[in-house]
Amino acid sequence: MRHKTSVLIVNSKEKESKVRQVPTHIIVNWRKYTMLLAMLVVAFFLVSGFLIYQNTSRSYQERLDRANYIRNQIDVNKALTAFASIDSGIYRLNSFLHERGLEQLKIENAGGVETDFDIIHINEFASFYQNQIEGLEEILSMLPIGKPYDGSITSSFGYRRNPFTGAGREFHSGVDFRGRVGDSIQTTGDGVVSFAGPKGGLGRCVIIEHNENLQTLYAHLHRVNVVKGQQVSSGEVIGFLGNTGRSTGPHLHYEIILNNKKINPKIYFNFETEKGYD
Repeated sequence: MRHKTSVLIVNSKEKESKVRQVPTHIIVNWRKYTMLLAMLVVAFFLVSGFLIYQNTSRSYQERLDRANYIRNQIDVNKALTAFASIDSGIYRLNSFLHERGLEQLKIENAGGVETDFDIIHINEFASFYQNQIEGLEEILSMLPIGKPYDGSITSSFGYRRNPFTGAGREFHSGVDFRGRVGDSIQTTGDGVVSFAGPKGGLGRCVIIEHNENLQTLYAHLHRVNVVKGQQVSSGEVIGFLGNTGRSTGPHLHYEIILNNKKINPKIYFNFETEKGYD
């Protein structure tokens, strides 16, 4: 049987004191037990710190391995070249629109990014948008966008009073721009000259074929500056404003023909349609 020592506990607030029996070896060796407890606490913190350090190091190493993997997967020069091409493509598009008095293109988060997008696919991502910009640029260059001449519109597309007799109504198949004889007339899109020369009441005329379904017509010219079969670029001077053919004064008559049907050119002036026109 272990020897015990009685310990008297006196509380000044209580009338009775309490007696507790404590194993004698604890009292005699209290310093040793205190030291052991302190060592256990220190050991606990050391082990905890080591485990935390080990997990942190593993996480750091995983992030480092991931960064090295991404670096090896990405062709930085290719990505930079693609983004530079996209930037210059947008600049060319905006220059194209600005020259025609149209609002410039603004791209914010174009198309969005899927939630599972991975940075290692940046090359494919950049190449995709590079191809999209180049394709859009090619399409826009062929479309007859903007105006062929910066003059006031004297007659719009649709039915109007006969300008020669002042009586009756006739259908006007284009838009007329008032101007001065000799002013430059520009094509509104890339294409091939399908006609250049006199054309009855249209006077000296140029027709540009942008594709098999889309043409533009420029009439009453003073002088033609292109020949049939010639390849022309958007904004190129194809002739000079005049007063030839059936005309009441110097002006440009401008038409757009889509699928062999004459449509309102104003649709292409600012990318918007107008009510009341076909």
